[in-house]
Amino acid sequence: MTDPRPAGSNHGMTFAFSKTFVRDLDRMAAFYQDVLGLIPFNRHQDAMFGRAIDEITFQASYPGGPALTLISYVDGDAPAAGEAVQGFVTPDLDAVCARAVAAGGSVPDPIREVPEFGLRVAFVIDPEGRINEVIQMLNA
Repeated sequence: MTDPRPAGSNHGMTFAFSKTFVRDLDRMAAFYQDVLGLIPFNRHQDAMFGRAIDEITFQASYPGGPALTLISYVDGDAPAAGEAVQGFVTPDLDAVCARAVAAGGSVPDPIREVPEFGLRVAFVIDPEGRINEVIQMLNA
């Protein structure tokens, strides 16, 4: 059977989840719940590369959407922050930024408008230094 998708398509792949390493799993889970509105789905302990892990997966924001998992090596040694960027869309960017600061995070640059994409954007840094790009669509 011939593949009907154009060259360069995703070849049947679906982006389903992202995992971000953190050091303090419970503190970071509270940050992502309180600031970005994520809802925990499950918690799981296992092993990865011979090391014990603990992880919390959050529900997708919409049916069929991707999920975010925060993962921690139980021994506490994690990759450096800044290895990934999570992307979120919100109807109220100012409120997200305020919640981030109140929860121990930071917003190092002012919110800015990007008219060519019809959005406002801020980079919200969690208390361990991880980057979250949060956008608000203009005229939405």
